[in-house]
Amino acid sequence: MPINMKAVIADAFVSLAQRKNVDKITVKDLVEACGISRQTFYYHFQDILEVIEWSMQQAMQEMLAQSLAVDDPEKALRIFITAAAENQEIIKKLMHSQRREQVERMMFHAIQDGMMQLARDKAPHDLSYSDLEMAVHFYTYGIVGLLLEYSSMKQLDINRFAHQLNLLLSGRLINFN
Repeated sequence: MPINMKAVIADAFVSLAQRKNVDKITVKDLVEACGISRQTFYYHFQDILEVIEWSMQQAMQEMLAQSLAVDDPEKALRIFITAAAENQEIIKKLMHSQRREQVERMMFHAIQDGMMQLARDKAPHDLSYSDLEMAVHFYTYGIVGLLLEYSSMKQLDINRFAHQLNLLLSGRLINFN
């Protein structure tokens, strides 16, 4: 079975980030950790930021596939919240790095893509694309903000958070009509 070199490099980045400041991780560090040449690294990625972006996209695709496989929206939300909680250390390090702005933008786009796929299945058929896009944009900002805030909590009650978020998204927590 062929080795997925992108995954190997991304895993090495995560491993290094657990021991080292994210801003101090270099291509040289990744090359040494993977036992590959710089040429191999640059064949797969342009820079470290692209490694982070690819890792986030892969994680989001996996979570999205898992969430689409369940028929309960609360369980689907729990998948995302659990992943954020399990990765809180790397998220915290990325948020305290010089790459914070780019990482936030990547998180936003990754979650927005997932939300758009979910929304297309759930939205009324007569909803205009412009309205769908606005709703997804709004919910994405809220979800990213909440995930960033709550994922760093030591005692996060994942089930309660998923329940509250589900109530909010379904309009049952507060209905402004």
